[in-house]
Amino acid sequence: MDIKAIISLMIFICTYFLIAIEKTPKVYVSFAGVLLLLLFNVYDFNEIPKYIDWDTITFLFGIFLVVKIIEISGFFNYLSLKIIKKFNYDPIKIFIFFPLLSWFLSGFVDSITVLTFITPLTYTLCRILKINFIPLIIAEVCLANIGGAGTLMGDPPNVILGSMFGFGFTHFFIHNYIISLISGVFAISIFYKMNKRELIEIRGKINKKFFEEIVPEEAIEDKELARYGILGIIGVVLLLILRDFIKKIYPLNIGICSIFPAIVILFLKGSHEKLKGIVKEIDIETLLFFISLFAIVGSLEKTEIIKNFAFYLKDFSQNGFKMNTLLFWFSVSTSAFIDNVPEAMSIGYLIKHISNFIPYRFTILIWASSLGLDIGGNFTPIGASANVVAYGFLESQGIKIGWRRWIKLIFLPNLIAVTISYLFIILKFLMGFY
Repeated sequence: MDIKAIISLMIFICTYFLIAIEKTPKVYVSFAGVLLLLLFNVYDFNEIPKYIDWDTITFLFGIFLVVKIIEISGFFNYLSLKIIKKFNYDPIKIFIFFPLLSWFLSGFVDSITVLTFITPLTYTLCRILKINFIPLIIAEVCLANIGGAGTLMGDPPNVILGSMFGFGFTHFFIHNYIISLISGVFAISIFYKMNKRELIEIRGKINKKFFEEIVPEEAIEDKELARYGILGIIGVVLLLILRDFIKKIYPLNIGICSIFPAIVILFLKGSHEKLKGIVKEIDIETLLFFISLFAIVGSLEKTEIIKNFAFYLKDFSQNGFKMNTLLFWFSVSTSAFIDNVPEAMSIGYLIKHISNFIPYRFTILIWASSLGLDIGGNFTPIGASANVVAYGFLESQGIKIGWRRWIKLIFLPNLIAVTISYLFIILKFLMGFY
C-alpha cells in the first residue's frame, strides 16, 4: 500500500469517527476531509468531480424542492388531522396508523421530511389526548426508516446504490417493497403489544366532544400549492417508472426524473410569495455533505483500497449465502453508529469489484446492503437522519430520552424487522429471484 493510499484511508477513518461522535457538524467534518485530501495531494482539484455522483445529487435536489412545496402548503398537517378525525380520536387506532402512515410516506417522500412534520404534530396531539408520545414517535421513526428501504427514493443509500448500478424505481419496488411492508407490519405489531395496556386505559378516559371543533381543511395554507406539489411528486414517480421501460430508447437518468417536475412547478408558480425563497429553505447542507463524502469515499477507489479489499474477499464471496449474511449484518450493525450514506458509497464500490468474480448475480448484494443500511440505522438515535430529527425535536422541548431508553423501546421491534428482512434476502437468493 503506497503513501497516498495510507493517507486516504486514515482521512476516511477519521472522517467516519468524527461524523459518528457528532461533536462537529458533519458537513464541516466532510469539508475538512476533502481539504486534507487536496493538501496531501491524494487528489488533484480537477479530479474531484469525477468521483461525485451528480445524478444522485440532482435527484435529491429535485426531491427536496418538490417535498418542500408540499410542506409549505400545509398538506401534510391536513392529512394527519384528517386521519385522526377519521379514527374518531381512538388512541389505539392512532398508535397503529400513524407509524404506518410514516412508513407509507417515507417510500415516496424522504424520511427526514416525514419526521420533520409528523413529530411536532404527534407531540401536540398526544399531549391533548394524554397519550405517552415517546413510544409513538419512536415507532414513527422506526417505520419511516423501514418504509424508506422499500423504494429508490425512500432513503439516500437506495438513491446512491440505484445511481451507481443503474437501477430504477421498479427494481427497488419489486425487490424491496414487499419485504419492507412485511417487516413494517411485524414491527408495529410489536410496538402495539408493548404499549397495549396503557393505550386501552387512555381510550376510556378521552372526552371526544372536546375535539369535534377541529377542522382539518384549515391546516392547508395554500390549496393551489398543495395541488402543484402533489402533482409534482406523482410526476417524479411516473418518470422513474417510465425510465425503467424507455431507458434503452432514451437514457433518462434519475436526476432528470426529480428535477424536471420541480423546475416545471417553479417555472409556473415561482413568483408565488411562499416560493420566492424556497431554495434557501431546502436542505442544502445535506447536499454539500453528500458531495464531500463522494470525494472522500472516491479517494479509496482512486487509490485502489476498495479494489484490493474486494480481492481479499474473493474466496469468501464465492459462497453467496455467506457473503449475503456478512454484508447484511455488517450493514445493520455499523449503520446504527455510522452514517449510512458513506457506508452506501463504500459498499457500492466494493460490490462493483466483487461482481467481477462471483458466480451469482451481484444484484442480491444490492438488496441485502440497502435493507441492512436503511433498517439497521433505527437502533440508536444517531443511526439515521430521521432519528436525529425526531430526537432533536424532543430535546428542544426539554425531553431527554437518552440512548438507553431509545434502545430499550426500539430494539425488539427493529430486531424483528431486520431478521425478517434477512430471511427474505436468503429466500430470494435460494430462489434465484434477485
